[in-house]
Amino acid sequence: MKNTVLLLFIALSFAAFGQRYEYVYRNAKDHTINCYLKIYPKTDSIKGLIVRDFTTLPDSSKKSPYRFVDLASEAGMMTLITSTSTYFPELYTSDAPMNMLDEMIHEVLEEHNIPKNKVFIGGISASGARALRFAQYCARGASDLKIRGVFVVDSPLDLERFYTSASQHKANFTDGMLWEAEHMIPLFDSLFRGGPDEHLEDYRNASVFSHTDPKGGNAHLLKNTDILIFHEPDIDWWITERGCSYYDINSYDLVAFTVFLRSLGNENVDMISTTGKGFNRQGERKPHSWSIVDEGYLMQWILARVH
Repeated sequence: MKNTVLLLFIALSFAAFGQRYEYVYRNAKDHTINCYLKIYPKTDSIKGLIVRDFTTLPDSSKKSPYRFVDLASEAGMMTLITSTSTYFPELYTSDAPMNMLDEMIHEVLEEHNIPKNKVFIGGISASGARALRFAQYCARGASDLKIRGVFVVDSPLDLERFYTSASQHKANFTDGMLWEAEHMIPLFDSLFRGGPDEHLEDYRNASVFSHTDPKGGNAHLLKNTDILIFHEPDIDWWITERGCSYYDINSYDLVAFTVFLRSLGNENVDMISTTGKGFNRQGERKPHSWSIVDEGYLMQWILARVH
């Protein structure tokens, strides 16, 4: 655990919808970063910790349309929602935000006497990529945490592939894919001082997985990690609604990543491919949505690994 001197600290506890939750701001003067939300279980004891890293903390006074946090609380798991960056999409291309996350997780584990080997982490899209990057951070010895499992929902894993897709296929994209390409190209140019043609190793080092590296890039660090992946590769929708090919969607990374880890002998990488489940909160069709997750199955997957 990294040693940190906290000059300012504030914690606010509340209860809503039958749950107790607590906001912790490690710097009382800044509520946008270096802070976290603890959602307590509805049981007398805490079995383990589920971590979700966001760019902003949610408002717990508002009821979510999803059941995952409720299921976690009922099952005796504490949920920890953290904020380690203020910009979207943070992809953990450097250790700095992971150092911060490591400190916050250790803080919560120590306060609530939760074992270091009962930590789960996951998320959708960039948040899922961050979860895998943090698991790699721990696996290479940067932390003494033992990540028990990672869950990933339609996340981009190879930044070289991401950049190539955005730069070469942007003319075909529409709506959200076009916005993302126009946003990500200058962001990557800034982060890496150019594209992968000029800085290939930097892209590989900052990615969960590399298609073009025969050794898979950083993926080998996860050969002993339990991973559950959800994706919905509805290519008809992606072609019609976003102008994408298979190469442009995150399933391209997720499938190759799964095959690679299994080739290394990891028999605990599971992939669930859904059909017709992806809808946004407005009820509109969108495969890249949390609604593709079977939340009950995910919670059972976690609980099977707590004991």
